[in-house]
Amino acid sequence: MRSLQTRLLLAVGLLAVAAVAAVAFSARESTRLEFRRFQEVQKVRATGDVEATLDRVASTLDGKCCADDVMASVLPQLAAEQAVFVFDAAGTLRVAAGAGIAAGSIFASYQSGLLNINSHATASGGQLEMSFTIKGGPGKRIHLADRADGTVLIVSMPPPGNDQPAAQFLGSVDRRLLIVTSAIALVALLITGAIARRIIRPIAELRNATRDLAAGQLSRRVEVRGSDEVAELARGFNHMASELERQESLRRDLVHDVAHELRTPLTALRCRVETVLDGMVDDPKPALRQVNEDVEHLSQLVSDLEDLARAEARELTFTIADVRIADVCVSAVRVAGLDEDARVQLRFDDSLMARADAVRLRQIVLNLLTNADRHTPVDGVITLSTSASAAEAVISVHNTGSALTPDELARVFDRFYRADPARQRATGGSGLGLAIVRHLVEAQRGRVWATSDATGVTFSVALPR
Repeated sequence: MRSLQTRLLLAVGLLAVAAVAAVAFSARESTRLEFRRFQEVQKVRATGDVEATLDRVASTLDGKCCADDVMASVLPQLAAEQAVFVFDAAGTLRVAAGAGIAAGSIFASYQSGLLNINSHATASGGQLEMSFTIKGGPGKRIHLADRADGTVLIVSMPPPGNDQPAAQFLGSVDRRLLIVTSAIALVALLITGAIARRIIRPIAELRNATRDLAAGQLSRRVEVRGSDEVAELARGFNHMASELERQESLRRDLVHDVAHELRTPLTALRCRVETVLDGMVDDPKPALRQVNEDVEHLSQLVSDLEDLARAEARELTFTIADVRIADVCVSAVRVAGLDEDARVQLRFDDSLMARADAVRLRQIVLNLLTNADRHTPVDGVITLSTSASAAEAVISVHNTGSALTPDELARVFDRFYRADPARQRATGGSGLGLAIVRHLVEAQRGRVWATSDATGVTFSVALPR
């Protein structure tokens, strides 16, 4: 009973069997009701026929009963199942003839409209055992041959044995209903089982897949069939598994990249410290100055990693307001130390506003300017410009002297990615600035992209106006 398939099969199967049984019972009762109505109609018709026959028989027997030739002339007027009884005024049977009364003895009495029959007589087809009481009605008054008063009754006699046509018919109906009900119930159970298996199969596959996923098999996927709710669940599972696999891949890459980023400055730091400790330099100040630069780089790397982790976890807080973009850009240029740089060109729309966090927006522009500064030669140009569409304000940072391939453009916002294959710190930075930019922009309902052409590389940020 712990199996969902078993419970579903039992629930739906029992419901189907109950429905079939209810229909069969209703059909049985309806058949019996209609059959009783038919019997009543036939009885009414038969009563009319019997009365007409009784009148004819009574006129034939009146004053002549009960000679053999007279009784013989009556028999053709009777139906196959009918018999005629003649009683005197005391209710004693004088003569009986007709169905099942060809020979032997029959004992009958007629009192107060009730006909009591006890017989053990030889009838056509075998021995006829009868013992019953019939409400025969008043009968028909006649005069017997001896001028005594008598009563004539015509009775439909039961057939030999216990075979009743009505009982046979109803029994046949019951048997057929039982067979048909059993067959339909069996078919319903088979169909229910097939449907249950079809429903449970993908759910069971999902169950096994979740177990594999929990065991670390992040490449596990399930087959999606159809477009129903179970198929939607399978698609959701595959999407979740893909995202978990991607996140696990990013986690491994992060560990690898962090280890790579820390190894070089730590190795250099250790070498310089050991050189000073071993007394291999006369003046330790230059070595200590280089040590300080390595420590600053490590501090900046840790700070960037912290910002990126908080951005990816959506733990950063934003104060969204109407921000004048020109003010933010001027502040970012000053903080980047580029306000006196001849390479920098500013093209602002002083009235352009955006819905953003001013501090985070300055950090975005600062990271883009720092990246451009790192890749722009002395005789190059860094252009910081703004533009607008109906719904967005756009900030663009263009620098000459570098270019990106389509593959590099697709990965330039990934953490620790550098276009410089050597991944040198002097030219590549920490590799986290653009990744931070992407998360900060997306958190403010904006978008960021990069383009490259013959003139250089352009990074653009669009935020709601």
